[in-house]
Parts: sequence; C-alpha cells; structure tokens
Amino acid sequence: MQEETPVKRRRRRRPEVPEIPPEPVKIVVGTEDEKPDWMVAARKVNGAASRRTGTQPAEESRESVQETERGTGKPAPEMHQPSVQEMQNTPESGMRSGRSSGITLTVADSAVDETEKPAPKKVVRKASTKHNATMRAVPKRKNKRSKRIARFAILGVLMVAVSLGLVFGIRKALELKDIRDTLDRGRDVFYENIYMNDILLQGMTLDQAEQYVTSQVNELLNGFRITLRTVDGRTWDITKDDLQMKFDVADQLDQLWSIGHIGNAATCYEQIKALENNEVRQYSSMSYDLSKVNTILTQIKAEVDQPATNATRLDDDTKWPPYSYTDDSPGQTLDITGLNERIMGMVDRLESGTVELTPVRVEAKVTRAALEGSIVKLASYETAIGATSHEGRFTNIKIGTEKFNHLIIHSGEQVSFNKITGKRTEANGFVEAPEIAYGEYVMGIGGGICQVSSTLYNAVVNAGLEIIKRTQHSLASNYVPMGQDATVSDDRLDFIFRNSTNADIFIESSYYKKKNYWYSSFTIYGRPDPNGYTYKLESQVREEIPLPDPVYRPDRTAQYVVYDNQTKEISKGEKGYIVDVYLVTTDSNGLQIGRELRYTDTYKAVAPVYWIGVTPHLTN
Repeated sequence: MQEETPVKRRRRRRPEVPEIPPEPVKIVVGTEDEKPDWMVAARKVNGAASRRTGTQPAEESRESVQETERGTGKPAPEMHQPSVQEMQNTPESGMRSGRSSGITLTVADSAVDETEKPAPKKVVRKASTKHNATMRAVPKRKNKRSKRIARFAILGVLMVAVSLGLVFGIRKALELKDIRDTLDRGRDVFYENIYMNDILLQGMTLDQAEQYVTSQVNELLNGFRITLRTVDGRTWDITKDDLQMKFDVADQLDQLWSIGHIGNAATCYEQIKALENNEVRQYSSMSYDLSKVNTILTQIKAEVDQPATNATRLDDDTKWPPYSYTDDSPGQTLDITGLNERIMGMVDRLESGTVELTPVRVEAKVTRAALEGSIVKLASYETAIGATSHEGRFTNIKIGTEKFNHLIIHSGEQVSFNKITGKRTEANGFVEAPEIAYGEYVMGIGGGICQVSSTLYNAVVNAGLEIIKRTQHSLASNYVPMGQDATVSDDRLDFIFRNSTNADIFIESSYYKKKNYWYSSFTIYGRPDPNGYTYKLESQVREEIPLPDPVYRPDRTAQYVVYDNQTKEISKGEKGYIVDVYLVTTDSNGLQIGRELRYTDTYKAVAPVYWIGVTPHLTN
C-alpha cells in the first residue's frame, strides 16, 4: 500500500475581533453645601416662661437632633464608605449607583462586569484534536486577559473615586462635628458673652439665670439710692419707694436664651459663632413713677434759683452826664428738665450715686457797663483866648460858654445859640469889647461871643449832629481854622443845630485857664455812633485874594497926626481867601472812609487903614 503523503492543510486563521475598550467611568461628586437633614430641623424653645411651667423645650430640641442622628427617617451624619463588592452586587438597572457620604459613583455596564456576559457559542470544526485544543485555547486566553484589564481599570477608577470621597467626606465630617460640638457647648445653658444687667449668664440654665438675676436686681433695688446735693451742701434722697419701682427680667431672658437655642442648627451655629467676638447685653425692664421726683425737683429749683439783678441809672446832679449807676449781679437757675433725664438714666441702669446740682449762671439783662456805654463822650473841642485880648472879651466869652453847661437836648430837638445865650446886653452881663462888623473890628456889647459859637460849632460837627444854620465871618478868625467859624448877632445871625441821634444829648461846657491862657471848651455826650464813626472838618484854601490899596482917614482933631504928609496905621488890612471845607469820616480803626465837600467860604480882602493929617506941611 502506497504510503500516503500527509496532506498539509493550510490553517485558516480565525479572524481577530477587535477589542472594544470599556466605556469611561463617570463620577458624580456631591457639593460641600449639602447638609444632612438633621441640620435644618427647627429647634423650638419657648424660653423662660415655658420653663417656669415645667416644660423642657431645650431637651426636646436636643432629642429631635439626636433622633435625626440615629437615623429615624433621616440620614445620620456619620460617613459610610461602601466596598467594591457592595458596589458590584448592586442590582443592574442600566446604570449602577452607590452613595457614600455625599459621593455618588456611576459606572457604565459594559465596563463593569465582562464576566457576566454569555460565553460565545462553541464551533465544532473537523480537525485534529491537538489543533482543536489549540484553537479553543486562543480565545480563552484573550478573554481572560480582557477580563483582567477590565478589572484593573475598574479597580483603579474605584480607588480614585473612593479617595475623592474620603477627602470630601472627611471635610464634611469635620464640619458637622464642629457644628455639633459648638451646639453642645450650650446644650441646656446660656452660651458665652451673653449678659443680663451686666451679669455674665454663660453656663447658667434659664431657671438659674432667672433666679440669679432676680436676686441681684432685688439686692440692687434694696440698696438703690440717688442723692441730690446742692453746692451749699443741702441733700435730698430718692429711693425705690419714692419711685414705686417694679421690674421684669423674663422677657429679656427669653430674648437672650433664643440666641443659639431657637432655629435650625445652621442658624444657631451662626449665632453662637457671632458671640465669640461680640457681646450681647440686655437690661431688665423697669417701671417706675417719677411724679414724686418731679415734686422734689420743683422744690429744689425754687430754693436754688436766684434771679439776676439788673443795673440801674439814677439821676445825680453831682455828676455829668447827670447820672450814677448801680452794679448788676448774675443769678442762677437749675435745669430740672436735664436733671430729670439724668435721673431716669440712673434708674434704668439701677445706678446709685450722688448727683451734684450745679445751677446755670444767668446774666443780668441790663449791666452797668451797658448803661455807662449808652452815654459816651461823642466829641470835645476847645479854643484859646489870646493873652492880649481886650478885657471885655474874656468876660463875654466866659458868660457865653457857661450858658451851655449841663444842657440836655432831647432826640430831634433843635438848639438856637441866640436863645440859649440871650441878647448880648449889659442887663445880661455882657460888656463892650472889639467885634467884627461890616468887615472891620468895632467896639460893641458882647464882643467875643462869636468865639463861643465857633467853638460849639466844631464840637457839634465832630459829634455827628445835624447843622441847620451856620454863617461865616466876613473876616477870617484867628482862633479856628478858616471855614470852621460860625458868627452870630442878636438881630439877624444865629447858629442852629439838631439832635439827630435818637437819644438824649448832654453838653458840658467850661471856661478855664491853662498855662496862662484862658480856654472855652465844649464836650458832648450821647449814644455812640451805630457805626463807630467819628467826624471832623478839614479846610483847604482854594484861592488867596491880595490886599487892596490903603485907605486914609483924615485926623481932623490932630489926635494922631497933624500934617498932611504924616500917617498913622489904624489897621494893617488882611488878604482875602476862598476856602473849601470838607467833612472827613473815620472808622473805629482810624481809617478814613469818607471826605465830603460841605461848603465853600469866601473871606474878603481888607485894605490897610491909616490916619493922615489935615494941616499942609510948609517947606522953606
């Protein structure tokens, strides 16, 4: 039998199926703000009033939190980390999920469990046993390798997820632990930094706080005393019985107890944390009656108050202006309105002590300085009488000056110089003396009286009074500057002025001797100028008029000269002038604020006058 040559079959390679990589693992992590339900449960506490009736609201609040922690219908705050086996045993529903302390893992089915897929259908092929065994082993090895890769991938993903869960879980657990520990600090007592009537309530129960605060308030009330003391040592006491004081601490304690005890855990936690840096204080509610205090204060005020004494002005003929003055003195008054408010504050704080009753100084409405300042010297002016003047001039100037001494001029009243002095007659004491008449000096009764009127005129102008009538001399005077004179005569010329100050005017005049010269002086008193201004006249010569030709008078009696070639001077004559007169106004600082042209005076030139003889002078 011919030996058969083995037929070499070409091995058909099984087409390789490409490996489908597992779908990526999807991880969903919960946020930090998620809180267990026990943290949002309301903590209801009714306060001191409920505790006094026997209820225990604080315990009920704590028990509600503990029940939540034990898991009675709500998740407990403790972390739970599921194992990998627990996650694999989770029933399939398209996507698997597991929760661990707020961390959710969701893994795609195709990448989680390759072993649970049905095995591929076996294909029976005609071949040698060895070949068939080899062919069966190839897909089996590949399948095992794929499973191992999938398991390692899933395990890696799970380890990452578990690590993240641990990080966030630990953080969340620490936060929850801090909240529980914070709340537990005041489980049945007041938290820190809470005060009632400045008493620290930390560590006290509501009942203990009520008893302690009440005892402290009673002790304060029993020793409460306000002493009112005046500067002279008199005292008055005010006690709780005078005020009928009553108090209530329950409402304030309830308000303080609500801090950290009423509301959900998150709210209470925030309130307790705020106490670490901020104190909370309440004071007991107090009721009292101040009617008796008002009666006491009214009595004290009547004893303490003293009215101020005004200064007065008295008529006194020995003085000028004709007044003397009494002094003013201050008074005092007690402000019981402000004192009442201070006492109320001490009562509200249960603060005993002494209240010094310091009256307020009351100034007099009319002071001596004000009265004296209402009549001041407004102006003063004086002129000197020449030492060589005619004797009659001294007499006439003295009489005219003294006529105005102690003259009172009421507001709006006019003054006539001629009326005050009267006619210049011998019956009125005047004598004959040189006077200016019609441009030359002549003898007349009352000569020299124009120096009095001119002196008064300047005083009146300087005092700011109104000038009604004034006339210049025909010749310039030597006792006042040109343009500042005022001539008078019995029949036609007068000097008139008016009191325009809206207050009385007082004139003081005097005739006196100083350094061998006699003076006529006028001083005017009255209300101060409202602006503090002062006034004076200034003269400025605009033009000078030369002397005219001399005038010769024949001496027929040969009293002074005999022959016609002899002369004797009667008067030298005077130049003439045109003068502008200004009123200058000065403020209280001495600064000129006004210069007003008031009038222009013209003084005529006067020719020299000589005696000449009437007998012809014969010559050889």
